[in-house]
Parts: sequence; structure tokens; C-alpha cells
Amino acid sequence: MKPLSYKRIVAYFIDILIITVLSTLLTYFLPENKEYESSATEYLDLLNQYTNKEIEQEDFTTQSADAVYSMNRNSVTVTVVTTVLTISYFVVYAYFMEGQTLGKKLMKIKIVSNDKHKLTMNNYLIRGLLINSILMNILGIIFILGLNKTTYIKVNDITTYLFGFIYVITFGMVLFRDDKRGLHDFLAGTKVIAITDKKEVVEEEKEEVKEKDDKLKDAEIIGEKKLKM
Repeated sequence: MKPLSYKRIVAYFIDILIITVLSTLLTYFLPENKEYESSATEYLDLLNQYTNKEIEQEDFTTQSADAVYSMNRNSVTVTVVTTVLTISYFVVYAYFMEGQTLGKKLMKIKIVSNDKHKLTMNNYLIRGLLINSILMNILGIIFILGLNKTTYIKVNDITTYLFGFIYVITFGMVLFRDDKRGLHDFLAGTKVIAITDKKEVVEEEKEEVKEKDDKLKDAEIIGEKKLKM
């Protein structure tokens, strides 16, 4: 069977793809998308100029910050829609599907309680706030609407680095911890387990029996050799 950490990561990206497609379909014709695309084009042009050493780093930093602010300002509605979809999918849908999203279902894994208690919607919400960018999106909406441009750019940089660090730590824990629990699992009191098909269980049991038989045969051979000596 494939490792649990591999299944979790693949399921996560499947789910993110689903949210991205749904969000794009629901917001594609919004008027602010044109302004967002204009700002995004401006940012890419600046990036190309900086890469080609046509502008200095200081100029790139100043001008790109303005472009990023404009992009985020013109994507508030998209962010709100994406956040609502994310909560609906990773929290509400996962709760009623008993710990499974479509991605997790495809990868045959599910979210369960770490201490055998029945999970509530709050458990799923706590997980989603951290790993599904719900908290980051909510903070982003508050900051872009409530702060002036200069303050927003500084706060946004700090928030981006902070959540980036949290994601790296979380994915590292999922990859390298024996129990495969990430930071979000510890905060929510959850873990992710593999759902094993009956056929796979039978195959595993056969493999275990075969290994035991092989060990017994090896032990018998070693015993016989010792007796002959």
C-alpha cells in the first residue's frame, strides 16, 4: 500500500483543485477580475524587468508592492467566495461525510478523533483554519479592507511569511512523524487513517503468515545446523 503521508498530500491537492475550479466558475464574470488581471500583468512585467536587470531591486520592491496591493484589493470578492466554499467543503461537507472529502475518499483515507471521541464541526473548523487557508483568507480580507496601503503591505508580508512557515512545519510533520499528524491535527485533536479494503486486509494477512512461516523455517534450519555441530 502507498504510505499514508503520500495519500494525504495527494488528497489535499485534489481537494484544493476542486475548490479552485468551483471558485473560478462562480467568479469568472465578475467585473473586478479585469482589474485584477491588469494588476497581475503589471506585476509580471515588473518581475521580468527585475529578472533581466532592467530595474533595481529597490524600484522592483516599491512598484511590485503597489501591484500586489491592487491585485489583493481587486480580489476581495473572489477571496470571500473561496473562503465560503472552503468552509463548506472542508468543514461542513467533511463533517457530514464522517471525515472524508472527495480527495480523501479517492485516496481511501479519513479524518478521525485522536482520542476516540466523536468529532464535532468545531474540530473540522480548527483544522481548516490552519491548513486550508481559512484563517489566512479571513485575515487578508480584514487587512485589505481595514488598513491603508502602506500598513497593509507590511502586515501582509508578515502574515504571508508566518503562514508559509506554518505550512512547511505542518507538511514536514505529516511526512516525517510516525503518526503522520500535522500541527492542525494536534490543535483539532484529530488524525488521518487509511481505510483498508477487505481484499487488502486478506492480502496483508497472507503476507504476514508467509513472513512468519519463513522465519520459522529459518529458525529450524539454524537449529538443525547447531545440532549437527
